[in-house]
Amino acid sequence: MSFEDDRHCDSLSGSALGTKASPGTLRGAVFQDNRVVKLGRWLLASGALVAACFVAVMQRGSTQSPPELRLVDDHTLSYSEAFAAHAGIRTVEVREAAFTPVVLVAGNVSFDPEQVAVLNASALGTVRQVSKYEGDNVKRGEVLAELCSPSQARREARGLLQRHELPQHSLGTSLLRSPLDGTVVERRIVTGQAVRGESAAFVVANLDRLAIRVNVDEQRARGITVGDRVEISRDPALGSVGIGTVTDVAAGASEESGSELRIRIGVDNRARRVRAGELVSARIFVSHAGRALLVPNRALTWIGGQPTLFVAASSHSASIAAVTLGRGDGEQTEVRGGLTSGQRVVSDGVLMLKDASFL
Repeated sequence: MSFEDDRHCDSLSGSALGTKASPGTLRGAVFQDNRVVKLGRWLLASGALVAACFVAVMQRGSTQSPPELRLVDDHTLSYSEAFAAHAGIRTVEVREAAFTPVVLVAGNVSFDPEQVAVLNASALGTVRQVSKYEGDNVKRGEVLAELCSPSQARREARGLLQRHELPQHSLGTSLLRSPLDGTVVERRIVTGQAVRGESAAFVVANLDRLAIRVNVDEQRARGITVGDRVEISRDPALGSVGIGTVTDVAAGASEESGSELRIRIGVDNRARRVRAGELVSARIFVSHAGRALLVPNRALTWIGGQPTLFVAASSHSASIAAVTLGRGDGEQTEVRGGLTSGQRVVSDGVLMLKDASFL
């Protein structure tokens, strides 16, 4: 029998079984080769990716590295044209100009002292009837409550007997009437309650007219006069909720500032946009405008707690100048010392100039 005959077939698959390598073995070898090839390709791809990332990082670093800036001395910065472009540095010339200061203050809204009244019980007695309640609008002379006083009744009876007159109304009855047009904002009595003559029974106020009282140091309040326009807001960033005028300016004293002005602001509240008791901000527009050396607020920075400007010394250098500030109008601020008319100051790029110089 030949070698070829010494074989048999797998009865299930029909494959010849013998000493030669099986197809499964061949497939395993091919699989191992493919893994090696794939591993090589993966290593090549990873190397290429790492190289590309390295190049990108180097390029990015070269484009974003801070341009040249150096501190020449304690008060002067020198920077390249590239730094100026990178920081967006711009300068403006400072000149005296017409100036209307705006004084920002905060205070609580209250009733106008000339438009509010507290009504006391007129005699010792009992509340017979309450006619008006909190929130009710009333007219001048309108009855708010009726009181009954036995002691008053006895006095009235004696008077009638002496004059030989008959009573025309219930004796001992007194009426509480509103002294002004307004709204009942407080009611402190109820029907049947015993009251004394000094007891506060009602508070009536004209809510069309409210007031704000603030204390402002004399330096900031300089120039504020009666009649100056005022804008009222809960948050200056959200806009005005009412308007008013300065109605009184009086001298005062402060332990901190030495002297201050007590300012009262009348608020037009016919639209009912503010209410008594709430805290608001008020922007007082000083009507007595003058002239001042002004810089834009964006040009200002603080170094060591001192207001500072970068004064242009040349096209690519700036001097650090500490200044004394006055009042502002929300966009510009008055400079009272440390700067002269005609100088140029850095108006844009101030923060980057300060940060890059580690000031």
